[in-house]
Amino acid sequence: MRSICQRAALTAAIMLVISGCNVSDADIEHWKHTQRGPRKITTVLVENRYDAAMRVHAARALIEMKHPNASGLELLQSAFQSMAPSDREPIVHTLVAELQGMLTAQPGTSAQGPTEQQIKAKDAAYVLLRGDGRASFASAEDRTALANMVLDWVLADFNTRALAGSYTAEQIVQAIGPSSVDRLSRAVAFSEQAIPVVVEIAKLVNGIATPQGKQATTARIVTVATEIEAAAGDARLGEIATRLLRAANRPTDAAAVARGVTALRTQYLTVLYEAVRTLGQPNGTDYLLTVASNAATPLDRRKLALTAMANGVTSSHAQRLLSVVNCAPGPTCDIDLRGLAVDRIGETRERSIIPGLFSLFDTANGVAADQSFTIRWKLGEAIIKLGGAAIIPEFMQHLGMARSAPFAGFTFAELNGEAQALGDLAPPPRESLRGFLANTHPVPVRVLAMMFLGIKGEQADLAALQPYVSEATPVTGEGWTDAQLTTVGAVATRTRQSLEQTLRQGQQTTPGGNR
Repeated sequence: MRSICQRAALTAAIMLVISGCNVSDADIEHWKHTQRGPRKITTVLVENRYDAAMRVHAARALIEMKHPNASGLELLQSAFQSMAPSDREPIVHTLVAELQGMLTAQPGTSAQGPTEQQIKAKDAAYVLLRGDGRASFASAEDRTALANMVLDWVLADFNTRALAGSYTAEQIVQAIGPSSVDRLSRAVAFSEQAIPVVVEIAKLVNGIATPQGKQATTARIVTVATEIEAAAGDARLGEIATRLLRAANRPTDAAAVARGVTALRTQYLTVLYEAVRTLGQPNGTDYLLTVASNAATPLDRRKLALTAMANGVTSSHAQRLLSVVNCAPGPTCDIDLRGLAVDRIGETRERSIIPGLFSLFDTANGVAADQSFTIRWKLGEAIIKLGGAAIIPEFMQHLGMARSAPFAGFTFAELNGEAQALGDLAPPPRESLRGFLANTHPVPVRVLAMMFLGIKGEQADLAALQPYVSEATPVTGEGWTDAQLTTVGAVATRTRQSLEQTLRQGQQTTPGGNR
């Protein structure tokens, strides 16, 4: 029905002109509610025999129209697409002010979200900005005015307006393009309304910005985060905390406000760090590493910064991350922080850092009771990830070295994790690991090789594991008893069973193995 109406609307102009009918504003308002009205309104818009004011009225009527059988915005787009730019742009120029008026909240309206009129105006602005998909329906000057107008409106209450209507904030930003970045960046501010939507702003910027635009937005986010981190931010945070406490009918004494300031600072920085991570720019990663490297920074914030750096680090960050790994235990440094730093080092691809990691690995003799073994586990995985297959012989040498107390054996969790890390290497280093099965090697080395083959072995490895299934050599360390793997033979048996199952499943999924 809609397509029929649209085609008819664009041809009806000839009939209306030939008839010589005089059209009034009242006619247009009436036609908004009649069956054939949409066609007649579109006729007035496209036919240049009508005066400009009447044609603008027709365009606005299509925007406002709520018709059961026709979409006003689709008719508007079709009409403008059929018109020459010289005929269309003066109408759009006048329409910009009309849309601004529609977007402006009227006195006495509710603040619980956008009105229907505002939503229609926002959707119409999108239609004008997008144009025919290649060029806007507006002149360059009016396009800028439309873009600023609709962005200002959406960003004034992003949570309620971003998804309102037929076209989302993302579609609007895509229609505007990279020129919207400056306005989006300016929406990042130290305010109760702005910070909760910063991640969404970052996503919009990520979709359309140049690298320079992304870095500029990141710099703006960093500026706001720095303001919040500083002691000078306490006053503004205190104002927000007091307002929120009062709204919740809770006490606003100094202690309560101070707790609120601490909670808000953590909450806001969590959002801002995530926005920095979303944009993934070098200046953002450098900022996060500065936060994480500062021993005076609260522990939770240092961890938050390291977490936000995930997959954003480069080789240039390796040494500074290593300094975090080497931090002295205390109120702002713990095992979890050091482990996060090791995780990030594993992402740097910086092989020159491996000797430093081995030094830490050799002296990391922590146990399961306080989870201190996890730093050794993470170091092992990082070394494997950075060194690849070529590092395996050296890694096995360090793994088999004698260790001092309180070391009580490698845990099941860490050797299993390192087996998985070896399994992630491509191609799988099977031949190298097969060379460590013999009983001439230390038990941890042999067990790791067996666990790897249980994951990535081939048919021939079933026979390679078989000689060890009865071996009674004990395996020491936390978790092996729970896993019922207290001997080398038990490990060989379990890994062999796992490999058999994997190979059997692989046969069943091949064309010749389908049942």
